[in-house]
Amino acid sequence: MDLNLFDELEKNKSSLRIRITFFFIFFLMAVFAVFIITSVLQANTVTRFLGFRYAIPTVERAMDLIDADAFERLIRTKDPTDPYYVETQQRFLEIKEDTNVMYLYTKAQVEGTMFMYVIDGSDVPGGELFSDLGDPEDLAFFDRAAMRAFKTGTTLIGTIDQQNEWGSLISVYAPIINHAGEVIGLLGSDVDASEIVQWIRTQVIWQLGIVFILIVVGLVVYLGVIKLLNKSFSLITGKEG
Repeated sequence: MDLNLFDELEKNKSSLRIRITFFFIFFLMAVFAVFIITSVLQANTVTRFLGFRYAIPTVERAMDLIDADAFERLIRTKDPTDPYYVETQQRFLEIKEDTNVMYLYTKAQVEGTMFMYVIDGSDVPGGELFSDLGDPEDLAFFDRAAMRAFKTGTTLIGTIDQQNEWGSLISVYAPIINHAGEVIGLLGSDVDASEIVQWIRTQVIWQLGIVFILIVVGLVVYLGVIKLLNKSFSLITGKEG
């Protein structure tokens, strides 16, 4: 075979091999991208559904009980015998027990990310889940949606929070605004997300199985095409390689 023709065929074979390899790499990247995007969308969709279905209606009911002037008075006095505090705490607990939320509470800023509990309807006073008026809480350890809701004055749904001592939660945070239009606190509602987290994990495992199958199929096709390319080149040139 003419040397120039052989060199030309060799270049064409190398070019085809590179293109096939890049296509396989692109295929792998596309599979992983679809997997990641699908997983994120599933988590976000489920989170927003639970937030809108359970937490937001609970927050709206509780927000109807908030008197901005009385709330600011509680922040100043920290008086657990205040009639407004006693009545509202009981009403909060009734709402909490009437819905599918785990926690229902209000907080006010002390300084920076440090907040204090004001009215907590998560349990009876003295109960295991109850936080006293004035108990501190650092929102730096909470979902970032909490501080964003306080700073922006908008109601926000957080992400699924699994990194805390209370279990897997989906939270909604609503700003408490006084008559001057200032955000003076947060009203929060937390929904138990443990079953949803387990469902998401099951879906991820199932999707990983599909990804693995696609990768194996893609690898088999890739190796088959490369083998076919080498065989075709050998038949033309009479040389292995």
